[in-house]
Amino acid sequence: MDLSKADAGPIRGRRIIAAVSMVAVVVAVAVAGRVAWRSGASRGVVGSGSLADLAYARGDWAAAERAARADLKRRPDDREALRVLARSSTRLGRDDTALSLYSRRIGERAMEAEDHTLLGLIQARRGRPDAADRAWRKAMEADPIPPPILEELARLLIRYHRREDAARAADRLARVSGWQARGGMILGTVRAGLGDVEGAAQAFGHALDRDPDELGRSSDPIGLGKLVARTFLRAGRASEARARLQAILSSKPDPEAWWLLSRAHLQEGEHRSAREALARSGTYRADHPMEAEPGPHVGEARCESCHARIFRDSLTSRHTQSYYRDAQLAELPRPDRAIPDPDDPKVSHTIQREGRALRAETRVGSRVFVAVIEYAFGTSDRYLTMVGRDESGSYRIARLSYHETAEGRGWDRSALDQTRPARDEDYQGESIGVRDGLAKCLYCHTTNPRSARSRTGPESADRAIGCERCHGPGAHHLSAVAAGFPDLAIVNPAATSPRIATEKQCNDCHILGRDFRADVLDDPAWARSQGVGWTFSRCNTESHGAFGCVTCHDPHKPSSTSTDHYEAKCLSCHSPTSQAARPPTPGAGPRPCPVNPVRDCLTCHMPKVHIDSLHLRLTDHWIRIRKETSPLRSQRDSVRPGGPALSLPHP
Repeated sequence: MDLSKADAGPIRGRRIIAAVSMVAVVVAVAVAGRVAWRSGASRGVVGSGSLADLAYARGDWAAAERAARADLKRRPDDREALRVLARSSTRLGRDDTALSLYSRRIGERAMEAEDHTLLGLIQARRGRPDAADRAWRKAMEADPIPPPILEELARLLIRYHRREDAARAADRLARVSGWQARGGMILGTVRAGLGDVEGAAQAFGHALDRDPDELGRSSDPIGLGKLVARTFLRAGRASEARARLQAILSSKPDPEAWWLLSRAHLQEGEHRSAREALARSGTYRADHPMEAEPGPHVGEARCESCHARIFRDSLTSRHTQSYYRDAQLAELPRPDRAIPDPDDPKVSHTIQREGRALRAETRVGSRVFVAVIEYAFGTSDRYLTMVGRDESGSYRIARLSYHETAEGRGWDRSALDQTRPARDEDYQGESIGVRDGLAKCLYCHTTNPRSARSRTGPESADRAIGCERCHGPGAHHLSAVAAGFPDLAIVNPAATSPRIATEKQCNDCHILGRDFRADVLDDPAWARSQGVGWTFSRCNTESHGAFGCVTCHDPHKPSSTSTDHYEAKCLSCHSPTSQAARPPTPGAGPRPCPVNPVRDCLTCHMPKVHIDSLHLRLTDHWIRIRKETSPLRSQRDSVRPGGPALSLPHP
């Protein structure tokens, strides 16, 4: 399976913790996909030494299937023949046969680790992720798990995006005698994909200490070697990165390896060697302008001394005002009384200060549910949502969110929360998923979601989305500037086209992550995902990369509220003057509006959409010629029915 296609859809909002994550996931398949088919005993095939057992042990699935069927003709209740038939059928893609055997003939009580692993694979291939998870949990509970099966389980978990579970499987493999190096390499790869730089570097280091040749046994030793080197560089372990890169370059020229080696020398203060390596990397950096530097973070505070004006501007933008934690929570609006639930007046909610923390309490009849608020997202002058952990440790979006608009302020059910929860405990608020061990909200509201959670690293002190979120880790940049290095060693989105900057950075968070198609874009919910509409706009598709978010928005400043500002952008392309300046190619280029060529662009082509659940009017960014009957011209309702807003003062 091609992992890059595992989330296939017309377009998706990407969720990649850093550039290395994408590399890590691809390499993980190469590393973990090389499962060793050893003896039948090591694989967990324990049988009578029949032809079916022997064929299965050597990986000849078709021969094993034929032999198992022959055995079952003679002995219909032969447990081992049934097991071999189910396993070989799964590996041959005959899922119906295998599933029938597991459910009707073998039974869960008789299943071993490999059976649970393969059953999970069947369920995953059938699009049943919950059933797959249950099967793989059963496999992890088995004791013992033959090491090759544990490796295969880790591979499947990587392939199907259960990277936290894959890390647990790989960690377990790394503790098995004789498998420490292989398990460590898989564990390092998975942790790199999770953005756990220190954990990945530690795992890689231990694996190479155990067996320096393990890296060479990979199906892609060059790719894995560069991932290991990147990880060491991100952890500030330059000498270990240099050793890996020099080993790669001793076998063949590689521009990427030379570029990475220039960074290793830069970290070590070997500036002459760094320049030489950079020269030998050719156009690698120019060909990858949006690739984050593989170095440590330094935190936004280090940027102020050299970039004072931009830094001051950024402090006024919503990017730096969209995340609150610790003492900041106490300064946020909170209700000064118990608030009846919007859907059930017998349910009430309070948010109280308790020391330096906030405590959310939900009363449902005689039951009281408590959650401690850990974060808040949004802005207090627009829309603010709190996230807490309930008594079971699960993350929940607080049932009530605060809104403040021209229409008023108050508390109402959080956007997309259930209208009438089926369970009492769900009146606390919607349970939110954890992505790669992190509450998903952290990804789009912090510089580095992992350090924001662990409170480690200088970037964890950033207000919210700091400089290094878009420009990449800054340690190499500081060294490059101090040394007069010819490469400033920092991502500069302005050096690429507006389209690439939008696709690689802005859309990473300004698409909420759902699949979408052009024929359903009249759903007003898409106004919340600005990147969705932009993607389909002809301004994007026909501008050859010249149009993107930065065409109209300065990411370092608050978005302008001036209609004139945005219409000037429209008219810079769609006006008789601009059209006359272009070569007279029939049908080429943007045309002036035939209805009103000088004003009112936004009213017709980018109308405001009212989203009741947010109490906001948001601009729809699918710039197009609209029919009078389009729902977006008159839509005033939210995506789901909502109760009345409770307009209450805050302290």
